[in-house]
Amino acid sequence: ALVFGKGIGSKKLVGEIEGSRIVMYSEYEEKLYDKKSILERISKLVINNSKIDSQPGIVISDSYLPEGLYWQGVRDIVSREDIDEILSNCLTFGLRGSRGLFGAACALAWSGYSQKVKDLNFTWELIGYRDKDLWGSERNISSETVSSVSKLEGVFSCNDDDGKVAMVPNSPCPVLWGFRGVNSEVLVDNFKVLGPEKPTRWLIYQTNQATDDHYCFQDILDLKNGSSIWIDAKVSSEVETIQGGHRFFNIEDMDGNNAKCAVFEPSKNLRNIVDKFISGDELTICGSVIDETINIEKLQITSLVPRYTKPPNPICTCGKRTHSSGRLSKYRCVSCGKKYDRPPQIAISSDLELGWFEPPASSRRHLTKPIELMR
Repeated sequence: ALVFGKGIGSKKLVGEIEGSRIVMYSEYEEKLYDKKSILERISKLVINNSKIDSQPGIVISDSYLPEGLYWQGVRDIVSREDIDEILSNCLTFGLRGSRGLFGAACALAWSGYSQKVKDLNFTWELIGYRDKDLWGSERNISSETVSSVSKLEGVFSCNDDDGKVAMVPNSPCPVLWGFRGVNSEVLVDNFKVLGPEKPTRWLIYQTNQATDDHYCFQDILDLKNGSSIWIDAKVSSEVETIQGGHRFFNIEDMDGNNAKCAVFEPSKNLRNIVDKFISGDELTICGSVIDETINIEKLQITSLVPRYTKPPNPICTCGKRTHSSGRLSKYRCVSCGKKYDRPPQIAISSDLELGWFEPPASSRRHLTKPIELMR
């Protein structure tokens, strides 16, 4: 969302277009502007550059839209009736439909400051754009330069733990890379490290990425498809692995209600954590509900039940090792026939630790807050 007016007060560099500086002012004063002229200029750009299967939208408003619209859009579904009422006094343009108007309207309703206390309300993304002649070709950004900027304070989602680059898209779009962090000055001061390919233009955006804004605290009984939830529960089944390396297990809340959870192959090492769960382990789960299954985006282990292992078979007084005659039956020496009670199981420590666990950056949703920003 962009605010139009006459800038006053201190100014700050927020972008460049082929050498021309773009600045943001700390304050502004009202100024008359021709909304129809602005819409005409922008709509021509959208028509000429959008994909044929997309439905982009433009909304021009004299004021910010109600913030409740943002929360409705990021956590639930905005109805056609609601959006028509809210946009009744706005100038709009929807190409090939109106889906884009919903996102544009929700962006105008986002203030960047939520009701969350002492938490991350917004982050920044500095986007570098490619020369048009290079669109569709392979991007030339080295993993070494990405690794270098990933170590800067407050920077996140540049690469995976194994070094795989996550900030460079694979699609044939104009974006060269997206450089994300909690401090805009760190991004502006360091993006030129990335290369060897350099952007011909760049712009920094205030975003809701990595804020967890999409999550709602919910009970299992209230789950519905399409929602993103934050839920406390305990493991209530063994973990099942299916073809493709996907994991599934059940959880149960304090009222005895059950739900199925999934951790899919792109989650990589998170699956290794899930493999070690046993019934009774207590978790906080963040994920999206699809087909009545919670697709886990990150999780916290809050409590682990004791682990036990079977002890060695008893040694008979005759020196031979005994053998079990079946589950829950006594041990018997095949040599002399003497029987022994089953020894108690041995308590063992778990190699799981309490705390948060997540998929690699390349598999995370943009709104999901990385664990490094939760500490």
